[in-house]
This record gives sequence, structure tokens and C-alpha cells, in this order.
Amino acid sequence: MTSSHRQRAGRRLASTAGALVAAALLVLAAGPAARSEDEPQYSPFNGKVTFKTFCMNCHGVEGRGDGPLAETLRIPPTDLTQLAATSGGTYPAERVRASIDGQKQVRGHGLREMPVWGDALLWPEEDTPERREHVVRKIGELVEYVRTLQEPAGE
Repeated sequence: MTSSHRQRAGRRLASTAGALVAAALLVLAAGPAARSEDEPQYSPFNGKVTFKTFCMNCHGVEGRGDGPLAETLRIPPTDLTQLAATSGGTYPAERVRASIDGQKQVRGHGLREMPVWGDALLWPEEDTPERREHVVRKIGELVEYVRTLQEPAGE
């Protein structure tokens, strides 16, 4: 490869990288799913794994409340893609967190002492700080994944 070819390839790579960075910044800064500055950073990728394990059967692959078990439930699962749209355009992260960890009672999730996902997202009061941190992280990741499912109002 000649020097001229390397320079052009480098400029194309830099241009593409710059465009990707700009697009990522726009996505993070705009829309109903934008993150609050004071929220800890959790991995939505890891949250997706947790979602597939504990939530997908009721809420569906895309979080629309149409999972394979949805029709068998007395209480229809929430369409998780509309949480921001039905909350004035702001993703209600704390409400989602409280719904997952049992602070906010969700009839379809069962009692705080025995949620549908067992003890995977709950810790006994006497449990270790390490276990508590693990559960807080898992819930945070799940909250971040649900944030990625949000659709703009009117879609």
C-alpha cells in the first residue's frame, strides 16, 4: 500500500469514527431515554441477559408485553417500550428500579418476599454486603436495558 493510499484510508477511518462518535453523543443526549447525570453507569448489555432470563416470557422479546406467557396471565404485562412516553417523555428509572426490586408493589410480580424471579433480584435483610452489591448491579443493568427499549411518544 502506498503512502497516498494509507493517508486516504486513515482519513476515511477518522471520518467514519468521528461520525460514529457524533451519532453516539446525539443518542445519549437526546430523546426520552436520555440518562440523568447522577445515575450510576450500568451495562444494558448485561441487563439484556437478565431480561431474557427473568422478564422476556411475560414482557416479550421487545418488551411490548407480548411474551409467550402473557395470554395466560390474569394481569397483562406492561408494555415496557412506552414507559417514557407515558411519563411525560422522561424514562422513569427510579420507578422501574422500585418495580423490579419490590419497593413498589406490582401485582403481576408477586409479593416482595417471593417475586416471580425468586431471590435473583432480591436479597434477605441479613445477607452480605457483597450479595447486596451484586443484586443492586443486576437491577441497575436491567433498568438500563429497559431504558434502551423506549420508543418516542406517538410511535
